Amino acid sequence: MRLVLLLLGFAALIAGAACGASGVASLRSLDEDDYLLSGPARLTTSTAGFVGSTAELAGRSSGIRNNSVTIRIRVSDGRGLFLGIAPAAAADPYLAAARHEVVDQVRYDPLELRRTAVGAGDALAPPADALAWTASASGDAPLDLSWSAQNGDYVFVILRADGRPGVDAAVEFGTKFRYQRGYAIAGMVLGLLLVAFGFVLVVAALRRRSSRPPSAT
Repeated sequence: MRLVLLLLGFAALIAGAACGASGVASLRSLDEDDYLLSGPARLTTSTAGFVGSTAELAGRSSGIRNNSVTIRIRVSDGRGLFLGIAPAAAADPYLAAARHEVVDQVRYDPLELRRTAVGAGDALAPPADALAWTASASGDAPLDLSWSAQNGDYVFVILRADGRPGVDAAVEFGTKFRYQRGYAIAGMVLGLLLVAFGFVLVVAALRRRSSRPPSAT
């Protein structure tokens, strides 16, 4: 019985420490608006710009339910830029007019993008008036675009406001899930409870051994 208590106690201690550490790390990674940020990275291309799926920013494994995830794109350095989000069906014909880079994988902390250059053509029409964007921002840095993700196939773009090729910008992505800060705090509390429970089990096992009467000789 003592061995079982010790094993359960140490298991609870390990699980509690891992759970609490995860909660602390998640809480520390959130900004003042509760966004989980990727950290900035310099994005440079000689093509018309960058295009990617909004689902890639939100995390494909999480799924997207209407208004459950908010996506943020921040530009801290760059001039004459355009940030936009639109249904892929509307954006694809416009983007097909020029060579651009497709972002098919986004990794956070640090920010890393896997991208592939596709298409042909030198320049796009100025994007602001090219189609009805679901959300957009343009001008010189700092730029900040946030959007409550919707079901469906949407893309984000980082282009030059005049449509010409050549984008150079310091970009940071962020996501905010509903109750994200609450989940982080709950993880910390659960971790503390597991550590306390494990400590009680270990102490009980050790006391059980010390209270055992000495064997007769």
